Amino acid sequence: MENVSVLSLFSLPDRLFTLHDYASGMAVCQAAQQAGVPFWQQGKAAFGFISAPGAAGYLGVVWWQALIKTIERQANCRFPHILDCDKNAGYAMMAAMHEQRLIVLHTDSPGTQAVQALYSQRGGHVFITRPPSFDLIPPLSDATHLAAYFS
Repeated sequence: MENVSVLSLFSLPDRLFTLHDYASGMAVCQAAQQAGVPFWQQGKAAFGFISAPGAAGYLGVVWWQALIKTIERQANCRFPHILDCDKNAGYAMMAAMHEQRLIVLHTDSPGTQAVQALYSQRGGHVFITRPPSFDLIPPLSDATHLAAYFS
């Protein structure tokens, strides 16, 4: 498993997939392999994952990290991943305590500034707007749609 300790904004992948479950994450990995897309090339990931909007609140930080670790273990690769905390600075702080490096936090308050300072100190990043992604809802996570996306 390639070990990349800190991901800068310059090493974020060009492709992000909104991840809802294990099956869709593995479908992305399989489609990339079938398309001949290496998971990492020249120190940059070919793709990464972002949680569903607000997932930190209804699924939780621990669930998200367990999902990502399971996919990484199965794919034998580490992937950049972003947890969407919606407007809740508390979820963002909890994610930081669980060593989540990349989050989305949609708000501008004193709490947001504290969260941004913490993530900056830890080598992470807070996105104030959600980055664009390919949403892996069931009809789009079909192998043919993913293969077309990678090509």
